[in-house]
Amino acid sequence: MVICFFDTQKKFGQRHQSQKLMRFFFSPSNPSTMTQKEFEANIDELISLIVHSFYSNRDVFLRELISNASDANDKQRLADLKNGIVNREYRIRVDPLTLDGCLVIEDTGVGMSYEDLVASLSTIASSGTKKFAQSLAEKSDLIGQFGVGFYAAFLVADRVQVYTRKAGDRGWLWTSDASKYYTIEETPALDGIDHGTRIVLHLKEDAREYLEEKTLRRIISHHSSFIGYPIELFFEKEVEQPTSTAETDEQPSAETDEPTVETDEQTVETDEPTVEEEEEEPTEAPVKEKTRVWETVNGSKPVWARSPEENTREDYEALYKTISNDWEKPLYWKHFRTEGAFEFRGVLFVPSKTPYDALGDRSRDKRNIKLYSKKVLVLQELDKDMLPDWMNFAVGVIDSPDLPLNVSREMLQQTRVVKALKTQLKKQVMNTVEEIYADPELFPKFYEAFHRHIKLGIHEGDESLLAYLRMGNSRDDKTISFDEYVENYRLNDEQKAVYYATGEDNVFAGLYQEKGYTVLYFTEPIDEFMLQRVHKYKEHDLVNVSKDHAVPWARETTDEEKEAFKEFGEWFKETTGDASIEAIRISDRLVSENDDPICVVSSKWGWTGNMEKIMAAQPLGDNKSMSFMKGRKIVELNREHPVIRSLRESYKTAENRSKTDAGILYRCALLTAGFPVEDLTGFARDVVRGLATTTA
Repeated sequence: MVICFFDTQKKFGQRHQSQKLMRFFFSPSNPSTMTQKEFEANIDELISLIVHSFYSNRDVFLRELISNASDANDKQRLADLKNGIVNREYRIRVDPLTLDGCLVIEDTGVGMSYEDLVASLSTIASSGTKKFAQSLAEKSDLIGQFGVGFYAAFLVADRVQVYTRKAGDRGWLWTSDASKYYTIEETPALDGIDHGTRIVLHLKEDAREYLEEKTLRRIISHHSSFIGYPIELFFEKEVEQPTSTAETDEQPSAETDEPTVETDEQTVETDEPTVEEEEEEPTEAPVKEKTRVWETVNGSKPVWARSPEENTREDYEALYKTISNDWEKPLYWKHFRTEGAFEFRGVLFVPSKTPYDALGDRSRDKRNIKLYSKKVLVLQELDKDMLPDWMNFAVGVIDSPDLPLNVSREMLQQTRVVKALKTQLKKQVMNTVEEIYADPELFPKFYEAFHRHIKLGIHEGDESLLAYLRMGNSRDDKTISFDEYVENYRLNDEQKAVYYATGEDNVFAGLYQEKGYTVLYFTEPIDEFMLQRVHKYKEHDLVNVSKDHAVPWARETTDEEKEAFKEFGEWFKETTGDASIEAIRISDRLVSENDDPICVVSSKWGWTGNMEKIMAAQPLGDNKSMSFMKGRKIVELNREHPVIRSLRESYKTAENRSKTDAGILYRCALLTAGFPVEDLTGFARDVVRGLATTTA
């Protein structure tokens, strides 16, 4: 047995105090007094730091050891191929039963010599896998690269034994309890085994759960389901044993000493056949015995690693259900592979219905894309910055051998590879949407489920999504696109604008419809936010009919008319007492006595009545600091309407009555335009008072 010290490739020392640092940097050096020293490290603390600081979940110990076993199998397989051996089986075994209190992980890989044990297991941060991969000219599927994954075993074990044999070499046993010492000794334990490694973890008392079958299955399924070699689990199950069959021949009954009792009962013969009741033989409960068996618990080659031609619809649907926890079939999927500076493979799915809380806080924080590195799960979910919020409906997996992981393989490092991954993910989701859009049967289903996502994308600034929108219109019952509106729904070629209305029962949409114009309907709350960001579709202006704009049928108002109206307008504004009114003017949209007497429109950059109601319904929606965001209102009075004419004639002589009428008119106009009316009780009182005066 050889007792050795751990070595490190990087040694660490104590920090200098501030004054020593200042003297070091700013005092002149004296070469004659300079000495060179090595950094020192407390190995006990260093291993503890690696074990407990690198990993956020100790389940990953099994992922790390299985990944190492997979790498060992890869190395042996490559060596066998070079030697013309093509029919050898490679496997990984996980055994929680054979040794009491121990978990055993075994592979049929390349094994290690004495020198390998010293170089790989006994030198912290030395990766034999990385060195081996660097010796290959082509890209490798080998997983290890940091040289610390093995030490994750000490997350759950207080002592680790490694039995190993390299082909043509002796068997060796490496033992450590995570202290500064380890031992290496020759062992006959692997006699009869040509090559391979067996790791025995003597589990801590609080880690005995890792001897349970369900726990091991869960971890393997979660992290290592797509490792390229069979992962066999040794477990115990009950098996029914066949029972000996009873003799079926009828045996004569034995004579007894009991007297025979005769009765006077007579047998009545009938023509009906006699049915003899057979006594049911008692059924014996099957005998169950416990037996121990090996079972492969990981899947076959992952779907994304195969070509699309190799996969069936059932393969894709099974993968979707596995990664999404959705038992519905996906609406669509896209299998992609990109090559170049970086390689990415993956499958993206579009669900058939909107997930619960699709645009909620959780969905905004994470993306349901699983990230694999060389078929080993790295991230269960991607961070939100990997895809725009509107694309969070996408479900999928992506695998890359080029990912820059941190030491624990639990998070990405921000490099140009990650930037390329973000770009590629966004491109593939967009390609998926375009393919769905091109299918007239699929797109309506997609739009029904995810139209709010598209609107969110437009709100986030992607105006290319405008082409995907579908809206109702004032002409017929069809839902149409902007392109269809421009092509078939304009009044004539002179109409350059696209007119739309937000909210339900928009009074201004009715005005346009009366004039022969078609108005598009946007009725969802998100529409208000979306349309604040966009003002054109191609070369056509998007015009909200509820806001101040030049109407196509505008009636010109002369300067004389404006001057004559000025005093009345000022009185009307003062009477309403609403400081949010920007102007009161003669309407150029209400031009006949059949039109409404008054209307209230939003300023060009202000909130519509519908938007004000939406914001008022939000938490803190009544915050006074938000009032400046509402913008200003413009009141338009119909000079041709009898009510306005009467009011202009009487507002000086019948002041009280005129003020009541003006207040009623204004608040009616607010309600008609969708604006909230604050003093509804006062409004109702004024209406009653006005009716009483009229009927008096």
